[in-house]
Amino acid sequence: MNGDEDALVRAVLASGVILPVPAPGFLRFQAAAADDTAGPKALAAAVIDDPALTGALLRVASSPVFRPRSAPRNVLEAVSLLGRTRSLATVASTALRSRCDGLDASAVDSLWRAGARAADAAFWACRASSCKSLADLTYLAALLQDVGTVVVLRRTPELAGLLRCTEPDLEAGIHQLDTASGTCHAAAGYLVARNWKLPTAVCEALRLHHDLRATLRAEPDVRHLGLLLAAGRRMRDGPDTPAWPEWSDPVAAELGLDSPTLDALAAGLG
Repeated sequence: MNGDEDALVRAVLASGVILPVPAPGFLRFQAAAADDTAGPKALAAAVIDDPALTGALLRVASSPVFRPRSAPRNVLEAVSLLGRTRSLATVASTALRSRCDGLDASAVDSLWRAGARAADAAFWACRASSCKSLADLTYLAALLQDVGTVVVLRRTPELAGLLRCTEPDLEAGIHQLDTASGTCHAAAGYLVARNWKLPTAVCEALRLHHDLRATLRAEPDVRHLGLLLAAGRRMRDGPDTPAWPEWSDPVAAELGLDSPTLDALAAGLG
């Protein structure tokens, strides 16, 4: 982390934000997922008594985005279909949303819908790129890339109106939230991801996901994740995404994803 980026993180910590405490269901699943010898049965057992997490896993695994041959009948089948990292993404996102009690429900709904759409898009962008092995980590990072906004909203709930919109207006609203609150959702998201002990590359990608220069200086996995997150936002928000022009050439050069390719992928997602 360079001095400017480190200063951003320090500033967020000094601003008095409160980081969400990891939820018990997430901690159980994370412990199981950290065991390389644990298979789908152990992962499913970690959440079997949590209706919210099992329901989320079943919904995500049934999504046409992942093109299951048939809808999973139980949480074991859902975890088996999604795999370790995408299951972790689903559990983390659901657990984090459970920490949004008291926040503006419309703003939170907008954030989570946008995150889910970005994750679907970025996942398939990765599958079509030169970095296919990062697909599951990309899904995790894309799903949670704007989780820092929850931290910012907790500190400045009066600004929730900026997020009562849909993408691509939501992206502009998030940047307005940063400006009006005097903080940085990307740095806050990094702190949440680090506090919840998510993979290091994902934490770093969340911190840099609106900073092209820093992304291009990062180590390869972080750099590619950052570029894939930008590609996912472009697929989600369309060709007029304001920040896309500066990301377009690096995404095409490093990942082999030009705008016509992203348009075709987005059309396939519906």
